[in-house]
Amino acid sequence: MDGTRTGIINDSILWATRPLNQDINPKNSQFDGVLWIYGMPGIGKSAIAHSICRRLDESKQLGGSFFCRRDDPARSETRSVLPTLIYRLAGIFEAYRSRTAQALRDDPQLTDGELFLNSLQSLEDHPLRTLVLVIDALDECGEPATRRQLLGYLFKACQRNRWLKSIVISRPEHDIRSFFNTSGIVGRDLGQDDNSRTDIRHFTKVRMKMIANELNVSQHPEPWIGERRLGHIVNRSGDLFLFVETLSQHLMKYRNPKPPLDRLLEGSSEEASTELHKLYLAAIESRGNSEEAESRLVGRAVIGAAPYRALCDEAIAAFTGVEVSLVSSWVDDLGSLLYRDPTMQRGIRVRHISILEYFAGPFCPLDFRVDLKQADVELTIYTFQTMMKELRFNICGLETSYLSNSDVENLSVRVQENLSDILQYSCLHWASHLSANSDPASKEIYAFLDAFLRGEHFLYWLEVLSLMGKVPAAIMALQKIITCSRKFDEKIINLAKDALRFVLAFLAPISTSAPHIYLSALPFTPSESGLSMAVRKSFPKLIRVTEGGMKKWPIVGGLWKGHTSHIMSIAYSPDGLNVVSGSMDKTIRIWDAATGAPVGEPLKGHNSSVMSVTYSPDGLNIVSGSADNTIRIWDAATGTPIGEPLLGHTASVISVACSPDGRRIVSGSWDNTIRIWDVETGEPIVEPLTGHTNFVANVAYSPNGRHIVSGSWDNTIRIWDAATGTPVGEPLTGHTDGVDSVAYSPDSRKIVSGSLDRTIRIWDAVMGTPVGEPLTGHTHDVKSVAYSPDGRNIVSGSRDKKIRIWDAATGKPIAEPLIGHTAIVMNVAYSPDGRSIVSGSRDDTIRIWDAATGKAIGKPPTGHVDGVTSVACSPDGRHIVSGAWDNTIRIWDAATRMPVGEPLTGHTDCVQSVAYSPDGRKIVSGSRDCTIRIWDVAKGIPVGEPLKGHTHDVKSVAYSPDGLNIASRSYDNVIRIWNAMTGALVGELLEDYTERVISNTYSPDSRYIVTGSEDGIIQVWDVATGSPIGEPLDAHIGGVKGVAYSPDGRNIVSGAEDCTIRIWDIATGAQVGEPLQGHIRAIGSVAYSPDGRNIVSVSYDNTIRIWDAVTRVPVGEPLRGHTQPITSVVYSPDGRRIISGSSDGTICVWESQQLPTNEKNVPSGFLGSLRHILEKVLLSSSSPISVSSIALDSKSMDSEGWVRCDAGILLWVPEDYRRGVTSHAIGTIPPDARQRRVRLDLTDFKYGNTWSDVYHGK
Repeated sequence: MDGTRTGIINDSILWATRPLNQDINPKNSQFDGVLWIYGMPGIGKSAIAHSICRRLDESKQLGGSFFCRRDDPARSETRSVLPTLIYRLAGIFEAYRSRTAQALRDDPQLTDGELFLNSLQSLEDHPLRTLVLVIDALDECGEPATRRQLLGYLFKACQRNRWLKSIVISRPEHDIRSFFNTSGIVGRDLGQDDNSRTDIRHFTKVRMKMIANELNVSQHPEPWIGERRLGHIVNRSGDLFLFVETLSQHLMKYRNPKPPLDRLLEGSSEEASTELHKLYLAAIESRGNSEEAESRLVGRAVIGAAPYRALCDEAIAAFTGVEVSLVSSWVDDLGSLLYRDPTMQRGIRVRHISILEYFAGPFCPLDFRVDLKQADVELTIYTFQTMMKELRFNICGLETSYLSNSDVENLSVRVQENLSDILQYSCLHWASHLSANSDPASKEIYAFLDAFLRGEHFLYWLEVLSLMGKVPAAIMALQKIITCSRKFDEKIINLAKDALRFVLAFLAPISTSAPHIYLSALPFTPSESGLSMAVRKSFPKLIRVTEGGMKKWPIVGGLWKGHTSHIMSIAYSPDGLNVVSGSMDKTIRIWDAATGAPVGEPLKGHNSSVMSVTYSPDGLNIVSGSADNTIRIWDAATGTPIGEPLLGHTASVISVACSPDGRRIVSGSWDNTIRIWDVETGEPIVEPLTGHTNFVANVAYSPNGRHIVSGSWDNTIRIWDAATGTPVGEPLTGHTDGVDSVAYSPDSRKIVSGSLDRTIRIWDAVMGTPVGEPLTGHTHDVKSVAYSPDGRNIVSGSRDKKIRIWDAATGKPIAEPLIGHTAIVMNVAYSPDGRSIVSGSRDDTIRIWDAATGKAIGKPPTGHVDGVTSVACSPDGRHIVSGAWDNTIRIWDAATRMPVGEPLTGHTDCVQSVAYSPDGRKIVSGSRDCTIRIWDVAKGIPVGEPLKGHTHDVKSVAYSPDGLNIASRSYDNVIRIWNAMTGALVGELLEDYTERVISNTYSPDSRYIVTGSEDGIIQVWDVATGSPIGEPLDAHIGGVKGVAYSPDGRNIVSGAEDCTIRIWDIATGAQVGEPLQGHIRAIGSVAYSPDGRNIVSVSYDNTIRIWDAVTRVPVGEPLRGHTQPITSVVYSPDGRRIISGSSDGTICVWESQQLPTNEKNVPSGFLGSLRHILEKVLLSSSSPISVSSIALDSKSMDSEGWVRCDAGILLWVPEDYRRGVTSHAIGTIPPDARQRRVRLDLTDFKYGNTWSDVYHGK
């Protein structure tokens, strides 16, 4: 109001508009870029903010403003603030507008903070006068962490740009006060304003005069507001403008306001908050029949919904079932406390947040107090009733599936026309009401939830969220259900997990286009999932997956894959819902702990390996340390970076940890130092902690927050005072090699350490002395250690690829080592409930284990868990054998492509080569462990002892065609010949050969062996004499990776790193014709067909090519299906199949006769208008397209999996189907592999303008 708060308003305007060439500090502030005004509720902060904005706007110096409000979704999230300020600032300052537009064109993925700061920093022109940003009621916006982030952006912007200033107005909440105190900004306390009593008196006079004028209050026999009454009102107000405003609103409802005013002024004055509460109570008591059941029902609905969104009279009436007139009467009677907001569809709102707090708080008498627990129960029932009644298929009547939601004309209008207000509210907030308390759900709510999660309404709910652009709300809702284990039984939890798997698996189509929830998500849903079985009959006109479809969701714990390089660090979120991982691929990923599915997109920002990740104690943020020398803080919900990177380390940041109160971050680095950072400011709080003489590998806070422990490659452990950064006691010594990992026990009394000396030690954290003997058992470096949440166990991960669980009291191992990773285990962590262990490895995977049993959670994988190095066919063609980097050998049924028996285990390192004996009864294998093993095929057991003699990797093994001998080749440059029956060494070749041999094979008559070497030389050797035959065949440039004899023994084919294949005449040693060219990367392997007519080659370009052995021209197009380099290839004995093994961990089976060509033959009557679309998206085929078994051309699919046609989007394909649906392979081993062959049936597919015909429900 004019005439009030003039002092603070004028001071603020003077400070804000001071000419740029004058240096001035605002009152009580040490920094001239940001002004903080604070005060308690009701003191008039928002009125001051409005006055300041009006004055600045009049002088054209208001750069932008944002008025926060906790009960307004549009104004209660900090993520809305910066976009608003950027928009307003761009509107008033043209140079900033141009820079902002250019920045978005250059990088559309910029975060709001980056856009805000970068655009300011790149400005060349500055405004002539100061521009000011104003934020009011910051305490009502977001969470402490996001508020700190926002303040950090404002602080930096104003610090770097003297022409820009900010005014922040709020309650003096701890996080806000702490930020400003740390930044050297004291702020302006409205409670200490010298003019506050004068201002409140003036305000009261004006308001009372307004009442007198409105109500024609008699001024006789004494003035309506004389000095006596005025003094009483001012005294009771406690300088709170809110008191006077509420009082005036209350009195306006009476014809004669004098008696109610006198009643309110009876007795002596009390504290301001008490007087305000008494006023609130008077307003509530003044309405008639205030205790009637219907009124209380309305009150619970209004107050219960208020924290989420204000609902109008009609919505409250629809929810509660009472007459609209009763709701309206209730609101009108409480007009001094409530109002209808025209900007929110006349939603019922409290006039001040303190009113909301009063209704639900202890100061409100029980007769009127709103029981929030009961309100949430009732609102849960209301929201379910609404959704079950109003949700339906294609609720907005979308005409086509070709368009994404963003391309649908007037979609927002359609949403408002077709989705009632209570339906929108219900879809967004039912789970919040349901999970507001942990009490067991009633039978009614249980029945609603059960029906909702297992039926079509679940899909319709997702459709609504898709149309509203609120799909992330589905993830949060389902996660809330899953965490309510006390509230629901296992049946409901499993339904929620199944639903969450659906949302996470199909997040892209659900978010992009509502019709594709049905067209693109349902067809790929596992056929035996509860959702698929419940709804499939209602949607008969969808694509069907005829081959390669999943029956069940992949069981959690089997293997989490997504990173493209080594996983360096993992951590559970404090609530146990998610796991975060950091990788050498420079990204951070968040995983759903219940399902193992990725949550959202990878977090990108580091420009080198992510070495360490952790959650903040409140779970709102993620902290990461990187080899780019920086630390970053991320919003765990959105994945966006918070603030700027923390800079200071001069080498890689290897470890980060959060203090228990979340206010500090500690980091350890290769620069041998430790730094402690203030989370709010991003600045170090003390000088670097020095003392270690080698790099700091790991740091951790004690659970009580008093100390920090660090482990270093200087073989020591140090303890530091967390507040001062000073060392506590002497270094802990005892390890004989670098300390890679340290952790505190939950009670802060013990420290556990893991070392490169292969031991684990437990230390007394107070005394600094070892407790007991070292824990021994690992055979290599101990990379990670952690205590269980109850402190009873310790888990460790090692370079020996194993995980061990130890009894913390006795130091004894519990059960057998946890085996499954195929590379170094870099990190291990317990889940917050102690029931699971998660591990990350350099094999690029994450695994989850049962902490009690030590067993991997979920079904063991049916295939190799690492790259396939070698494949071979049994002589009868009935079986396939494979060797892999996971140290195992597997036998497969060639017809069913299913495993035969258990994996053959015994090798301790990668199996590099496998081969069948000519009679098919034995398999021979060679490994990086320098040994050769012979196996009994029928029994699946080793035959005799391993064959030893090689001093390096065994790269290749082969039976002689007569079955008498086995030849083995090693990087020790010796080919050894072994007796196949006895295992005795028969002879050696290449003893004096200087070049490393990388390929070899027997001649068909067993008399010769041909070898290829790293220098591109091919040589034939006499097996009997060990002597070379003829001159070397020299033409390749680079190593010869594969050699093979033709079946008649007259020719040799070779493939090399120079990407060429060459054919040689054995008799003359001459090359036959020109090289076979077509591959674009190194050749991995070559083979002749059994009839000698064709040659097959595989390459590191992930393709297979078939060549005519006589004409040397390609036969058909390259075969595509593998996703990584192909390392091995063979023909089946009958020549009808080709079998390939790849680093992608799969084996593919290919039809060697029906090969892809450039022809596309689409039957003229095929699916009518779909024909022209299919011609562009189907895989090339020489045979007519089978409607029930089609593959797609990879060129028709974009990187996100969308298959497009001229009209728009046709369908979306999940990531683990994309390779298979574009693959030429006729089968994949195992058939459920991620790269499995996939085929689709489009017979009844309805799409485009007929998409809604997919539904045949009620």
